Amino acid sequence: MDLKGKLQPGNPDDKGFAKIEMLLEATGGLSLSQVCAVTGLEGSTIQNWVKRGWVEHPLGKRYEEVHIARILIINALKECIKLEHIAQLMSYVNGKSQDGSEAIIKESTLYNYLCEALKQSGQTDDHSKSGVETVINNVIKDYSDPNPDSRIRIRKALTLMIFACVCTDVKRRVDAMMGQILIDLDKPKQAAPLPKIELIPEPVPVAPEPVEVLEDIIETRKTVSQALREWDISSVERIIIDHDEDAHNAAPVEEEEKKQNNKPWYVRKTPK
Repeated sequence: MDLKGKLQPGNPDDKGFAKIEMLLEATGGLSLSQVCAVTGLEGSTIQNWVKRGWVEHPLGKRYEEVHIARILIINALKECIKLEHIAQLMSYVNGKSQDGSEAIIKESTLYNYLCEALKQSGQTDDHSKSGVETVINNVIKDYSDPNPDSRIRIRKALTLMIFACVCTDVKRRVDAMMGQILIDLDKPKQAAPLPKIELIPEPVPVAPEPVEVLEDIIETRKTVSQALREWDISSVERIIIDHDEDAHNAAPVEEEEKKQNNKPWYVRKTPK
């Protein structure tokens, strides 16, 4: 199978789990080393998840769709949610049976929903909890309900997943900022250099624009983080601070303004 022609940037099918599905179709299943390349995880980590029952045992040492989708979901949530709680969340969605008889959705589809919901949420101005739920309803509009409450369970799970992913993104930004501050602290103080006098000014080099291109199958692990990049700083702040807009609107205007003025700048609600 010629994968290169199908995995070009901009291809509408080149998102979420699509790349993995193409690779599985070509290989019939991935080895542990291939799963590590796709997810960026250590083999010992994946084997530990299998041992603990959070991921099903591979079939003949080959990891198929159900295994990889679960690994990708766990990997997207593990920095914000305890691994035991992620396992319980997946049981809430798809039951505890190993044969999948209680499942209400393919986990690869759930992963696709998560990626698309993150992307659409980052492109909207309403980042309250109700705004996120509106996006989720749009993303899962074509979902076929096997049970009366299955759509409700999927919507609740996706809402939790989106908040977890955004919190993870905020944590990474904080860590990066803290890392830069630590670097600045370690820099030795140097005297200002003397001005350089030149008869002919040298041309100023222009830094190339950073370009992000997904051309290789191993870049699939960045799908969620790329969707998060579409959020600007104010969007990330608002979805955390404004997580329950209905509760804010219920309070009297005067009391709300008083509360906002008493809060530190970094938790004040961003005005619309």
